[in-house]
Amino acid sequence: MSRMRQFFVKLNLKKRISKKLKSVKGSFFYLIYRARRFDWINFALIALALTVSLLMFYFFWVKCFIGFDHKSILSNLLTVNGVFSAILITYLFTRITWAKDRKLETREEAIRISRKITEFRRILKVLTDYYNVWVNQDRHSKSLLDHGKFGKIDFYDFRLYLITDSKKNELFDELYNHDDFSEGVSMTYLAMISIVEDRGKDYRWQQELYKHFDTKGIYNINIVEKWIDINIFNTISYWLTPDRNWIYFGRFRRENQEYIKQAAARFDEKYTDYELDNNLLKEMADDIENHYLKELYKCLLVLKRGITSINLLILSLVSISLVFGVLIPFVLLLINGQVDWFYRAVAVIASVNAGLMTYFVAKFPFLINRELKWL
Repeated sequence: MSRMRQFFVKLNLKKRISKKLKSVKGSFFYLIYRARRFDWINFALIALALTVSLLMFYFFWVKCFIGFDHKSILSNLLTVNGVFSAILITYLFTRITWAKDRKLETREEAIRISRKITEFRRILKVLTDYYNVWVNQDRHSKSLLDHGKFGKIDFYDFRLYLITDSKKNELFDELYNHDDFSEGVSMTYLAMISIVEDRGKDYRWQQELYKHFDTKGIYNINIVEKWIDINIFNTISYWLTPDRNWIYFGRFRRENQEYIKQAAARFDEKYTDYELDNNLLKEMADDIENHYLKELYKCLLVLKRGITSINLLILSLVSISLVFGVLIPFVLLLINGQVDWFYRAVAVIASVNAGLMTYFVAKFPFLINRELKWL
């Protein structure tokens, strides 16, 4: 083997070793990351509870499961677990009531933000309803996108097609390469009408857009995620700069102009004295994209959330306590047998209850700390 070949072989070997070390190093840091995030306290408490249960069962096993007043043990288990379950159930319902009140507040906030988005959609509906307010309306975006085979193309699907390696779509390619398609005005108009209506459906009636009163609807989390993913409101604010005169606002009838101004004022009082121009639409779209849409998404996540971790823990403790501390001891108390399996069953139930009580007593300080800790 020549020296040059040996050099490249060694160099390649070094690269392979380096790559392997990086992989091992990455796995090592990942293990450290997972270890730090692991709930070691809860693991230790469970281990302690299991240890107490095993020691209790060993105590019964040493005594050969006899020599005890099994009826008295079962009666005490029923009494203790009855009180224990009552305390946990009271605490659980207190937390559920508190969580429900918070969700009601979150729901009202979601409704408030949804109304703002609806006001902006009402404005966009007026802007996209009329032909004579758009530049070159006979040849460009409105005629192209409102009718014919491009009439059902949605901004979300079209934008994803342009920015990702999606499967080839001849219709999207044809639209993008069409002589009447302009990236600025056409993308802006497509974003507007996609916010106003669901272009994938034949039936596009949006009741909230035809009313002047406040609705109590909340936007679906799926549509909010789609709006966030493609920055649809940012597309409008990006293209509607003061120097782009694509919309002739002066051609709107006076009642339409007043309608838009009133909707903008309902959106936010700071827009009460704004002129009807690109700047008004740009700032409203920026507000939605940079603030309201994110806040609405947070609210929807809270409303979608079911039983939280601490409530789930309490519910689990209540269920286990009722089964192993009330139901099974009550059945065994009714049987009150004098056979070997009965003594063993009492020993198992007593051991499980001892472990359960140990876990709750040890976990209680952490539960109180979590209740009082807000940040």
